[in-house]
Amino acid sequence: MSTDAILASPDPLSPGTHSFEVGGITQRYHVHGSGPVCVFHPGVPGVDWTHLRAPALEKHLTMVYVEPIGTGASGRLPSHPHGYTRDRYSRFLELLINNLGVRRVHLLGHAHGALVAAHHAAHRPERLAGVVLHEGAPVPPCGAEASSCVSGLDEDLGPDTTDDRVALKGLTVPALVIVSGDDTGPGLGWGREVAGIIPDARLLVLRDGARGGTIGETASCTRAVRDFVQAVPASQSDGRTATRTDRARRSVSGGRP
Repeated sequence: MSTDAILASPDPLSPGTHSFEVGGITQRYHVHGSGPVCVFHPGVPGVDWTHLRAPALEKHLTMVYVEPIGTGASGRLPSHPHGYTRDRYSRFLELLINNLGVRRVHLLGHAHGALVAAHHAAHRPERLAGVVLHEGAPVPPCGAEASSCVSGLDEDLGPDTTDDRVALKGLTVPALVIVSGDDTGPGLGWGREVAGIIPDARLLVLRDGARGGTIGETASCTRAVRDFVQAVPASQSDGRTATRTDRARRSVSGGRP
């Protein structure tokens, strides 16, 4: 499968819906807001991206909402519903980030998206200014990646069993970990473990009713993400870089997406 991205928009960060193709597979994403760029990888595959939209953050940040492959209007893998591993999502994320035309972005992941974001930050940190992990864990609980849309297995019907705890010990990008104090999902225990593993990570425990909800749902969450992203100097997170042709030709390292 080709890893060259074919862009469908001359301005990949203009407000609205965008897409590009990789080997015949469409990657759809949506841009809203203004300010430093924050790419948002949502939770359980199959959930419509609008349910996880964060208008409060759009007042401060350019939010790039990913429709993960296998979900919504994005394309399906030839092996559908198998093959949607964290590393596969990470490869498509790398192409999307490369194609945005900024030096670095912040990556924000919610629930299953936090698993993907943690994996991406640990293994492909080059274009990241920081990572925000909201209600996620470094090891997917049994069955956590399966949904009505994807199986949680790779193309060879093996489970995605990667444990990122060792890799996260060497994380080189700033990290913010957000959990709800009373959440019954990954929970406070996972949050403390993740924050303890990642060097100099910040931990925010939400006490104002966000209980596993959407990122930016409460004032404290919005402030924390806004301040975390805006603390990075503009020279690290902003600024157009490669030409459109360069972005279109840039490919994912390490084989197929």
